[in-house]
Amino acid sequence: MEKTTSAKPLVSVIILNYNTFQLTLDCVASIKKHTPLNVSVEYIIVDNASANNEGVALENTFQNQDDCKVLRSQINLGFGAGNVLGSQQAKGHYFAFINSDVLFTEDCFSEMVAFMKSHTDAGVCGIQILDGDGRKTISHRPFEGVRYKLFGRKFLYRTDARIIKINADLKMPTQVDFVIGSFIFFSAKAYRECGGFDPNIFLYYEEFDLCYRLKKLGYKTFFLPQLNYVHLEGKSGGINRLMEKEHLLSYLYVVRKNLGFFKFWIIKNFLLFTYIYKAPFKPKYRPLLKFLLFRGESLSHSLRHQQKQLERD
Repeated sequence: MEKTTSAKPLVSVIILNYNTFQLTLDCVASIKKHTPLNVSVEYIIVDNASANNEGVALENTFQNQDDCKVLRSQINLGFGAGNVLGSQQAKGHYFAFINSDVLFTEDCFSEMVAFMKSHTDAGVCGIQILDGDGRKTISHRPFEGVRYKLFGRKFLYRTDARIIKINADLKMPTQVDFVIGSFIFFSAKAYRECGGFDPNIFLYYEEFDLCYRLKKLGYKTFFLPQLNYVHLEGKSGGINRLMEKEHLLSYLYVVRKNLGFFKFWIIKNFLLFTYIYKAPFKPKYRPLLKFLLFRGESLSHSLRHQQKQLERD
């Protein structure tokens, strides 16, 4: 693979930092360690209004590294808008959006670039995720439409042979519905053509939304099982009741946006009746039932609207 001769890098890496200073440093270091010199990479780190002046600390850490740029947001933009901010500064032929709690254990970019170059219909690809103990975890998923929600994944697999099982033992690059967004690799052309991340989505289901929009434009999403990376899942953001509600809001928003009102209506009411049935026996469903009944699916209830702007230095 030839190194780009112009100032334009081959790959732009965009990493969001939110109170994960050391994880971000480890992430960048691991990518640099395992990426050969003939693959030119720029690093764009977006600090999403972290506490304790982490944005300033990142600026100080990378100030003498010409391949790194730190952008500081004065408000937590969430995953979608944070990546939009970073991608606006990206100049590469390919965009790699990588969570701060990701570690490279091998050269990933060389093969991913080669694959994308040889498959011009590929808009985005992902690779195999390993947990902190080196075990394979879910790296791709089917679109969660009406059949998925009402009847489950097994029904989906039985009724559509084109849908790849999430635990399939794949040996070759395979087309899938969407790949998990902890490390997602785009052709810059395809990313821009589909409009990039939706800034309305604060957290969750961004990859569903992106890959579905790319599909409508004629691009394919591929999973490359021969490559691996470690995702220290949960280190860059915990799961709690507020996050569960955000998860629900994002899912319903993405469904309505991409699948249409009728399918959205079916899924919303199915979830509502599911919560009504389960809430008396399983307390974890009660907050979701109350939330969906009395507050609805409007994004006005998203955590995005609860963020406060930091004071400028």
